[in-house]
Amino acid sequence: MPGPVTARQIPNRVMLGVMLASALFLFLQTFILPGVPKIANGDQGIHLSLASRMLDGQKIYRDFDHFPLPGTELIYFTLFKIFGVRAWIAPVMLILIGVSMTWVSIRISAGIMSGPIVFLPGLLFLVLPFSGFLDATHHWYSMLAGMAGLLLALERRTTRGLIGSGLLWGVAACFSQSALVGAMGILAFLFWANVTRAESKRSLLRKVACFLGSLVSALVLFNAYFVWEAGFRRFFGDTVVFLFRYYSADSFNQAWAYMADPPPLRIYSEWPDVATFLLIHLIVPLVYLLFMVRYRRERRLHPDVPWDRLLLIAFTGLFLFLGTIHSAGFMRMYVISFPALILVAWFLNANLKSEVFLLRSLWALALVLAVARPVIAQTRWNKFLSLPTGYTAFSGYPALYEKCKWVSERTRPGDYFLDDPQICFALRLRDPSRVPFLRPTDYTRPEQVENAVRSLKRQHVNFVGWYASLDDEIVDPSGDHLAPLRAYLRGHYHLAHTFSNGDEMWQLNQ
Repeated sequence: MPGPVTARQIPNRVMLGVMLASALFLFLQTFILPGVPKIANGDQGIHLSLASRMLDGQKIYRDFDHFPLPGTELIYFTLFKIFGVRAWIAPVMLILIGVSMTWVSIRISAGIMSGPIVFLPGLLFLVLPFSGFLDATHHWYSMLAGMAGLLLALERRTTRGLIGSGLLWGVAACFSQSALVGAMGILAFLFWANVTRAESKRSLLRKVACFLGSLVSALVLFNAYFVWEAGFRRFFGDTVVFLFRYYSADSFNQAWAYMADPPPLRIYSEWPDVATFLLIHLIVPLVYLLFMVRYRRERRLHPDVPWDRLLLIAFTGLFLFLGTIHSAGFMRMYVISFPALILVAWFLNANLKSEVFLLRSLWALALVLAVARPVIAQTRWNKFLSLPTGYTAFSGYPALYEKCKWVSERTRPGDYFLDDPQICFALRLRDPSRVPFLRPTDYTRPEQVENAVRSLKRQHVNFVGWYASLDDEIVDPSGDHLAPLRAYLRGHYHLAHTFSNGDEMWQLNQ
């Protein structure tokens, strides 16, 4: 079995070059040359908007609802405190996450392989799942902390190493509660190793206690302040009760979201995402099952193979998948694919013709996408706006540009606005409701709709945005609780504008 991975195995200049190349690759996808940040589209807009509310003095869970634990909001709140509320913060954090994940990937790969192939999993990760989901949301922060915890457990399965790994997995759960299931992969490996090596139960209990004790300590210490501020009942209701009772009300948060939303083939700029979609869904979770078969067959025939490390990677990846299967949309599949890519590279690191062909094909795909993705990002449709958060590019989002431009011409920073969290953040508008967005399902609770209506009355909100999906995606009328809000809009507002994508903007009657 190889010894612990050390920096001496890979020259510093090589690692520095790879990190700089990774940063440049991500910069060209998150900024438009010479350096204009892209609009924070997607779920990251929710976190940024909520962090802005915290900066304005509101308390998470007490003054607004949010189901993830508050790690992501705390990061952005801290950055806003230091640098101000700026559009470039989320893209810069994406670059830092991607570069850090690449470094972790190389360190893990160097513990089970040797030669240039140790760089392949990190390259595949950057050009496939990470670039396919460039969204600085809680999932990526959680995965970075979790994979750092995996690395520490791989390098040091001592008491100290397991304490450090547990702390990192606890931090991962402070961004996304699903990391707790991934952490169970570490525990499953400890039990497996204890049985196969016939170690004492005392040794097992000590290791489990070190890992779980540090994990729980990180969770408790990190969240204690937020529980105290909001009250245990409100905190528990948002972060636990909501997840178990209402999170799956939307179709994209259900098990059959697996492979349900493939990228369109007819648009050339989506072709890299088509390759990503197909490859990630092909290897996850198949590679873990194939590894288990190979492990049972070959572990005694090839004792020089680092089976323990490989098994720990496989257990962790499999449990990450199990933590996602209830809501297996492509974005979540991309996030949990990190261990699978490492195992795929290890599988193909052989001298058989078929493996050599597949390995070379992966290298070719990765290198082609390493060039294609930045070129597509820099040459696709683009418009710019000067916003309160800075000069911003709307690359590939014409409908969002149209809406943001229209709203920016009719509002000032600090105005109340009920609609899109991306626009609230970009224009520094204040959301009057308890939730960052509404849904025509049980995902949005009746009391949250009532709060929105009361807030419109109390704050005299001038503009209310209405997604076309709020009317088009009603599957179960009994779960649609938006009727009071629709009635209030019809009675007190008028339709001011309809955008090209069907979204509407309603204005308060004078």
